[in-house]
Amino acid sequence: MNLLLVSVDSLRLDFAPGISKQIHTPRFSSLTGDFHLCQTCFAPSSATRPVHTSLFTGLYPFEHGIEGQHSPAMRQGCRDLFDLCRDAGIDACGYSQAATIFTGLRFADYIEPLPSAPMAPPAAADANLVFVHYWSVHAPYGAGDGLAFGEVGRQLAAGRLDLVQERYCAAIEELFESHIAPLVASLDLDRWSVFIFSDHGESWRPDEPYHGQTLRNDVLRVPLYYHIPGSGNPPPARDLISLIDLYPTILALMDIDHPYRGFARDIRRSEAPEFYLAEIEPGAMADGPSQPVDLFPPSLYGRQWALFNPEVKFTYDQTTQREERVSTFTEKPLFSLQDHNAYHQAYARMRAASPYMQAEIGPSIDGNLLQSRLRELGYLD
Repeated sequence: MNLLLVSVDSLRLDFAPGISKQIHTPRFSSLTGDFHLCQTCFAPSSATRPVHTSLFTGLYPFEHGIEGQHSPAMRQGCRDLFDLCRDAGIDACGYSQAATIFTGLRFADYIEPLPSAPMAPPAAADANLVFVHYWSVHAPYGAGDGLAFGEVGRQLAAGRLDLVQERYCAAIEELFESHIAPLVASLDLDRWSVFIFSDHGESWRPDEPYHGQTLRNDVLRVPLYYHIPGSGNPPPARDLISLIDLYPTILALMDIDHPYRGFARDIRRSEAPEFYLAEIEPGAMADGPSQPVDLFPPSLYGRQWALFNPEVKFTYDQTTQREERVSTFTEKPLFSLQDHNAYHQAYARMRAASPYMQAEIGPSIDGNLLQSRLRELGYLD
């Protein structure tokens, strides 16, 4: 079995090809007509570094230690997908348009810069598992003409969301038609499993102009396209899944024997957890570029976690102690006499049940190096 993982950074569910009427990607849609497009997938965080660390370890942020974009190091002993492939004799490689975003993460050495030209067929890499991370849909949305983060911020602050979304749509169409579609076309789909997904969405709100500040559905709900040879590509066996569920799914597809003890489940299994989890630590270097103080206020949020199942989503901010209980998919407020302590107890049980919490964080990289790499990507002034 061969497997291709494609991560499209910052793609909102409601702007995904096949869902949004604003997005026109005829070549991609034709090539993936037999793929399943899952619209009930959530990310385990709302920033790039914690989400990809969860993807490659099958662990939630509190388990692997990368709880925000600024978190410098993972917990010791976390096995990632690339390490497991190496130990199993499976050739694996990764490419990214923004490889420095993974600085300090255990799997960073496996991810090389992606050339600016469309990528060669994965088969040319002589690897059984290929990961590709695209950054061009991330703010400033494919701009190559000087529309940098600050200019996007000024458009948002001026109420010109229409201009920002126009640029966003153009970046999505260019990426899917000129890069992802040729990549899919190069594959023998009788031999390759393919998963195409976003790591998080975008908010475009005054208190969260980009992402990485909250756990709203704008930033948590993500599209997932997948093809598994010989399966008929049915929907997931559960009404709701998380990106961390790709980890045990990939282990099974690649026949990798690993004593995984996390909370994720193969998307083909019907057994559902009591709750899924998402977490974010906005921090001083939150995922979203810093802006001049006259554009956006400082983060209004502290470390947050959200527990959710197909019916209810409960979010808690540990700094402000703000609680919110809503319908999972519509985010319509839910009012009931149910004791909110039940959610706090469920979260505490998850933390207590995780065997990965015993490991220490580190070793950590030089904090100045991480700041430098984030600054190169526009996250810091």
